Amino acid sequence: MSRMKLVFVILILVALMGEIWLRGFERSSSFAFVTHMLQYRHNNATAKVLMAETKEAKIPQRQKYQPQTQRPLLPTPQPWAHRSHQHKQQKPRHQTDDMEEVGSERKRQNQQQQRQPEKQLQQQQSVPLQHSDFKQKLAESQLQQVKSQRQQEEYQQQPYAEYQQQLRHQQVIFQQHEHLKHNYSQEKESQQQKTKHQQKQKILQFPYRNQQLKHLRHLNQVSAVNSSQHKCAPRKHVVFLRVHKTGSTTVANIFARFGYLRNLTFAIPKYVPHGFFPNCHYDTLKRENIFNPDARPNLLIRHFFYNESVLKGVFPRNAIYVATLREPFAQFKSFFNNFNIQARFEFPRTKYPVTYFLTNRHKFIWQTWMIGKLGPQNNMAIHFGLPYQDSMDESYHNGVINFVNYVERKFDLILITEYMDESLILLRRLLCWEIKDIIYFTLNKREYAYKNEESNTLRALHRQWSPVDHALYEHFNKTLWQKISQQGTSFRDELRVFSQILHAVRIFCNSTDGELHTVSATKWNGAFTITRTECHLMQINIRQFTNEYLNKTINPKPDYLQHGWVCR
Repeated sequence: MSRMKLVFVILILVALMGEIWLRGFERSSSFAFVTHMLQYRHNNATAKVLMAETKEAKIPQRQKYQPQTQRPLLPTPQPWAHRSHQHKQQKPRHQTDDMEEVGSERKRQNQQQQRQPEKQLQQQQSVPLQHSDFKQKLAESQLQQVKSQRQQEEYQQQPYAEYQQQLRHQQVIFQQHEHLKHNYSQEKESQQQKTKHQQKQKILQFPYRNQQLKHLRHLNQVSAVNSSQHKCAPRKHVVFLRVHKTGSTTVANIFARFGYLRNLTFAIPKYVPHGFFPNCHYDTLKRENIFNPDARPNLLIRHFFYNESVLKGVFPRNAIYVATLREPFAQFKSFFNNFNIQARFEFPRTKYPVTYFLTNRHKFIWQTWMIGKLGPQNNMAIHFGLPYQDSMDESYHNGVINFVNYVERKFDLILITEYMDESLILLRRLLCWEIKDIIYFTLNKREYAYKNEESNTLRALHRQWSPVDHALYEHFNKTLWQKISQQGTSFRDELRVFSQILHAVRIFCNSTDGELHTVSATKWNGAFTITRTECHLMQINIRQFTNEYLNKTINPKPDYLQHGWVCR
């Protein structure tokens, strides 16, 4: 009970202190306001007193109501009007006794000047003053005093009126400025779009494009000769395994630009343009699915499932094998959206389709393979050659380590999508390319409603459902950073320079200023230029790149390029 009483007393004291503080704050604020107003009135009253004293110092006391003209001073009034009819100066309405004391010292100093003998005034004044004239002059002086007071009041109110007028004027100007700014931004945006369209049309014109490409190919040949003289020659035989929804379109564009500008040959699908699959059904790479396999191509950048025996018969032994991996749960959601799994498997529409699918995944075990031997379960591992029977087995744990080791032996570098810049620097050093060759734009990036649908429970379900994908990603993400640590401190410096160059090139390509962008030489690259044609090549996906550029260099052509193609 004693503690409760103590707490009760403390609460009462705190409440009293708060009440005292609030009242003190209100008093202090009101006192400050009143003090400010009194100070303002005091300053005005002091100014009026000083003005009156200066006038009295110049004019004698008897003549202070005389209008300021060039006439001679008035004579002394008649004896009958000496005291009784003398006009007394009225005090201003807002003048108080305290304010009168302000000018008392100056009045004492000017008393001697105010007292002049009547004889001197009579000598100086020659015109007699009549009673009517005095009344008239007195009325005029009172009228003049009232006018001066009104003028002073208007003058005091003038700053606030002028401020309001200026404020309204500034608001009008601001509205006009915003309107002009909006119109200017719209005109500038439309002009930029028009200029981009004109540049694209100019690039797509064959004479201009061929002239630009010849120049670019010559520059690339010169850079290749210079690089071979210094350290090593660029590697030109690359097999790129495009894993679905892992940023493979962005990397494929890099290989397509490199090969096209150097007149290299590409492995071409025989049946469909997007991959080495018969009738649009995903299956393991076979020799009969490659168009003209005896031509010894330099690059393979289309979709396929890895098959070591077929690739060894098409590409030389010194070919570099590269692939991409992405965080498995994010890759699964992107694959889920790209292949429209919700509509394909015909399950109810819901706000959280990923959650519904993973919690009911056993219901769709046979529907998973409606798109050939490619499904959402262990999707990335299937691209590397994992048999689809093993990919469907959630208890497939014994062979996971062996499969990961197999992939590591067969591939020279696995790029990680979340660390694309670091991966491309390793790729450049592996292939002995230039920094210009690995400049990229993010392509084929899509947005969808359930992109951020995730939780620890969902990730655990997906890990249980696709254990091989998670094992692949964790292993090669670890080996990526091991390779980076082996590069030494120069890797970080090169990465910083590459990021700066990448940022500058993207700004140039997204703008309409100029036709060339020059990049100065650094420790890791020589000086080079970026043209509008190269900007266009960097920003189109692999299908557009193939239709606009690569297909025109193929001779003879597959049937689907001559007559079109339809999935049967």
